[in-house]
Amino acid sequence: MKGLEIIRWECNYLRKSNDWILVYGRRKTGKTWLLRRCVKWILYITVTRGGNCIVEDNTGRRFMDCDEAMNKVLETVKRRKNIVIIDEFQRLPEKYWDLISLDSQERRGRLILCGSSIGILKRIFNRGSPLLGIVSGFYIDLASVSDTIASLAEKLPPRQALLWAPIARDPWIIPHIDFTREPWLELMDKSQILIPVVQGLVGEVFLEEERQLTRVYEALLRLLALRVWNIKLIAHRLYSLGLTSSPQPSSVTGLLHVMEKMGLVTRLPLWKTRYSRIYYMHNSPLLAMLLYLDEETGGSEWEASLEAVRTRYSIEVQFTLGRLLAEYHGLRQAYTILPRDEGDIDVVLLDRRGNPVIGYEVKIGPVTRNEALRTVENISRLGIPRAGVISLTEKPETGVSEEYGPMELIKVAVETSRRREY
Repeated sequence: MKGLEIIRWECNYLRKSNDWILVYGRRKTGKTWLLRRCVKWILYITVTRGGNCIVEDNTGRRFMDCDEAMNKVLETVKRRKNIVIIDEFQRLPEKYWDLISLDSQERRGRLILCGSSIGILKRIFNRGSPLLGIVSGFYIDLASVSDTIASLAEKLPPRQALLWAPIARDPWIIPHIDFTREPWLELMDKSQILIPVVQGLVGEVFLEEERQLTRVYEALLRLLALRVWNIKLIAHRLYSLGLTSSPQPSSVTGLLHVMEKMGLVTRLPLWKTRYSRIYYMHNSPLLAMLLYLDEETGGSEWEASLEAVRTRYSIEVQFTLGRLLAEYHGLRQAYTILPRDEGDIDVVLLDRRGNPVIGYEVKIGPVTRNEALRTVENISRLGIPRAGVISLTEKPETGVSEEYGPMELIKVAVETSRRREY
C-alpha cells in the first residue's frame, strides 16, 4: 500500500541518543531503514561482501577501498555533531577496530555501527576487543506490536489493521502485499513467490552467523511452523528423521538456544500446562505462516485448505494480541493448554511472581454470550482472578471483566506506542 510505513519507537532513540552504539539484529528487521530515515548522518559507509566500501555523503555515492573509507570515517567523526554510520560492520576486518578505538578518545562526533548478526555482538563485547567500553549495543527486532497496529490503523480500517499486524511486523513484506484482502488469502495466493524469499532470508541469517543451514535446523523451523512446540516431541521427530543422534530433549535444546540467539525462535511460558513449561514458536509470524503453507502444500501448487490456513493464522493473531496486552498492562504473557484436549486459554497474563492476573479468549469473529460464559468458567476453574474476551469483529457485550473490540484494541495500541517513545 502506497505510503504505508511502520513508525517505530526505535526511531526516536536513534535520533536522540548521543552514544556510540552498535545496532544489531538479524537481517530484514529494518535496521538500515531506521538508520537512513531517523539519523541525520554526514557519512554513510556500507561494507560489501567483496571487502570494498560504498561511501555516501553530500557529494554522492561511490566505491572506495576500505583503507581510504576508514580514513574518511575517522576524519569526519572528529568534528563536532557529525554522525557517521558503518553498515554491515561484521564484514569489516578487525584490523580497523584498533584505529576506531584510538580515535575514540578525540571524538566529538558520533559513530553508529550496524551489524546483521548476533555474532558481531560477541566479538565486539569480548574481553579482548578494542571496542569494549567504547560502543554500547542496541538490538533491533521485528517492529513492536503496538507500533505496528498504531501505524496500520492510520491507513486501514481497525479490523484490517489488527488482522495484518502479525505479518506487518516484518517490515520488508509491506510493499509486496495487498492490505485490502484477508491476510490468509493473500498469503495463500502469493505463497509460491514469498516462500523462496523467506527460505533465502533464513539462509542469509545462518550465513551471517557463519553457520550452515543444516537439515536439522531447517526441519526444526518447519516443525515449529506446524505447531510442534513440545521439546520432547520435537526431539523424537528429529531423531525419527535421522537428523539427531538421540531422541532425548537434550539433543535439541542447544539447537533451539542457537536459533533464539539468532532471532528466529522465541519461547512463551506455559502456565498450568501438564508436563511442559515452555511453548517454543517462531519469532516471526510471517516466517511461521509461509513455512506452514510450504509444508501443507508439499512445495507444489497443491492448495492448502482455506479453513485450515485461516485457523493457523488465528493462532498468530492470538499470540500477537497477547504481546500487545502484556505490554499495555505491564505484565508477562503466557499460554495455557488444557488437559484431555479441552482446548486452551489463548492469553494468560502473569505478574512478576508468576501469578495469574487475567486470562483472555481471542476470536477473529464475534463472541457470543454462551462462548463468553464458557471462557469465564474455564478461566475461573484454573484460579485466574479475571477474564476478558476479545473480538476483531465487534466489541463483545457479555459482561465479563474486560471486553475488547477492534476500536478498543486500536486505542490500546496507540496508547502503548506513545508510552514507549524515547
